[in-house]
Amino acid sequence: MAPSSLCILRRSNHVRVHGGATMAVRDTDVEVRGSALAGRRVVLGVSGGIAAVDTVRIARELRRQGAEITVIMTTAAQRIITPLAVRWATQGEVITDWDGDMEALNTADGVLVVPTTRDTLASSLHGLQNGPLLMALSVARSRGTPVMMVPSMHIDLANDPITSELVDRARTEGINVLWGEEAEGKRKTPDHETTVATFCHLVNAQKPQRKSIVVTLGATRSSIDDVRFIQNYSSGTTGFAVANDLYPHGHDVTCVAGITTATQPEWLPLVIRAPEPKQ
Repeated sequence: MAPSSLCILRRSNHVRVHGGATMAVRDTDVEVRGSALAGRRVVLGVSGGIAAVDTVRIARELRRQGAEITVIMTTAAQRIITPLAVRWATQGEVITDWDGDMEALNTADGVLVVPTTRDTLASSLHGLQNGPLLMALSVARSRGTPVMMVPSMHIDLANDPITSELVDRARTEGINVLWGEEAEGKRKTPDHETTVATFCHLVNAQKPQRKSIVVTLGATRSSIDDVRFIQNYSSGTTGFAVANDLYPHGHDVTCVAGITTATQPEWLPLVIRAPEPKQ
């Protein structure tokens, strides 16, 4: 049956097909929310930070954008989350040690390493090859494959000048480094939606058809006098939805937002507030 003939019931365990019949949905399935990574092969690297517990969320969010995922786990990462759990989340190959056939390294469209420990970052930059993840990063570097690293570490380690030097060097070499906010004495990874949206943008930024787009959204207010004003009822929901679709597909998006009640996606890079038309 063609995919267009299916209608997913998002809060149930069944899919309804034409004619009213239903069929079971597996617990491994995800709700597709976009196509930014449709047909793309992604290598998801997992190193040994405690943030590795979020690998399932990251993997499923990648699948919601259509990605085909191969995971490479370091030995330390396997002590934090099991390969079985990761395989369930990705429905793809999980590499835990050297293998004679690692075809995914040759066909990857992007490499996402989350969490990235300082050891993994330093080892990669210095060309060490003591595991398949470092091999994948070397292959990506030699082929110009987009790479994004998402560090997670104690705040003292994050503030170490050596860490800053490593991050600066990584960025100089074309690696996108995405830091999260400081909380509870740690630099934690961003939420999985922010991480994946940023990675999608990175992978698709090489598309020849990418554009620079301005999206205007939200309500504007025009004063009549010191007391009265005219304002429309726009919430910004549609505008943010449009921007949220354009950004993961690699376009440079600027939002000019009036008065909004809709939630602003945290990953949009530039939102200019302009509540009055003259602004």
